[in-house]
Amino acid sequence: MDNVKITTHEFGDIHLHLWKTDKFKTTSIILKINSPLSEETVTARALIPEILQSGTTDYPNRTMIKQKLDDMYGAVLMTDIQKNGDQHVITFRIDVASERFLLNKMSLLQEALLLLHKIVTDPYLENGAFVGEIVEQEKRALRQRIQSIYDNKNAYAAVRITEELFAEEMYRLPEYGRVEDLDVLGLNSIYRVYKEMLQHDRMDLFIVGSFDDDSTKELVSSLYGGKRSVRRQQVVSNCKEKEEEKVVFDRKEVKQGELCMGYRTYTTFLDDDYIAMRIANCIFGGSPSSKLFMNVREKSGLAYFVGSKLEAHKGVLFISAGIESETYDQTVTIIKKQVEAMQQGDFTERDLEQAKGWLINQLYGSINTPLGVTELAYPEIVEMRHLSVLDRVKKMSYVTKEDVIRTANRWKLDTIYFLTGGGEQNEETGLCTIR
Repeated sequence: MDNVKITTHEFGDIHLHLWKTDKFKTTSIILKINSPLSEETVTARALIPEILQSGTTDYPNRTMIKQKLDDMYGAVLMTDIQKNGDQHVITFRIDVASERFLLNKMSLLQEALLLLHKIVTDPYLENGAFVGEIVEQEKRALRQRIQSIYDNKNAYAAVRITEELFAEEMYRLPEYGRVEDLDVLGLNSIYRVYKEMLQHDRMDLFIVGSFDDDSTKELVSSLYGGKRSVRRQQVVSNCKEKEEEKVVFDRKEVKQGELCMGYRTYTTFLDDDYIAMRIANCIFGGSPSSKLFMNVREKSGLAYFVGSKLEAHKGVLFISAGIESETYDQTVTIIKKQVEAMQQGDFTERDLEQAKGWLINQLYGSINTPLGVTELAYPEIVEMRHLSVLDRVKKMSYVTKEDVIRTANRWKLDTIYFLTGGGEQNEETGLCTIR
């Protein structure tokens, strides 16, 4: 049953989205702050949510914030940073116990909303900027996080193919920023990006759980209802079709090669054919019974792992496989043959129905948590369109084999990236493009 009923309200320039439900034992408050990706701001914005958790005017350090959360029956505060296409999204989240389970009828939701507002808008400052010691601490933590990604060959390969495939687009920028920026970012520049965020970024506040509608809307209006000069910037992707694919080999000290392939699909989540595209990907490489798994791993024994996923905002199909370096040519050939098989309709009606079932189960699984509901709804809310869960299931049931074949025939290979142990190493970067 489709029991997700999100209502949207606007107060000033904040978009409030409410799902009133007794399904969960907690009430979740999720604030998403959205701005176009930019080389000038990406690293500062990655630092900001961590800096803001370090203290407010009323609670000037992490210990006092933690104590306040503990006093709220063990409320939990989390932050995240991610990319939604060419948009850079900062997320703050507070989970509190549902008030219907409390003997003491304190307003935990009100307390949480007030605390979140203080964290986001009233940080502890020194000399009109963030505290230098805190900033340096968060820079070190971010540097370590970035290094851990580069030390993980799977994550590193995903970063590199993104850089190569989107070389002329803002999406090439990593959501967590760049190490080279950390050495030059000063207190004033980070604080300036923060103030611009407050003034110009789109803000969406989700509240999921049990609460009183009227008092909640009244409080949100009083906290966030002021008028801001929010930027309504339209991001345009520079997606040019290539005559032939780009092939990049990188050398690193790895025992197992990491193969990544990027196909432009020319279909995003806003297009009518997107659901058919998702089913095509599921049959091709997005499920345990997919063509890639059966033909590359099971039958040929070429891959330790293999699969594919869609980038819904950018219209790209990513394929990844862990293989031995000497099997590169053979693996690429088999993967290309599986793409051709999809385009020629070499799959059964049973494959089609299995893919639909797999995706429907994923869909219903995603609405079992407040965060899952939010992540499902947010992209479409930003683009001013919304499909209910039942609408999605219905549209999926209508997809035919011909629809899947049509969408698969849009796939165009753009970039092949291979992280291998062969080739001559560049002394400065530790890498070498050898093809």
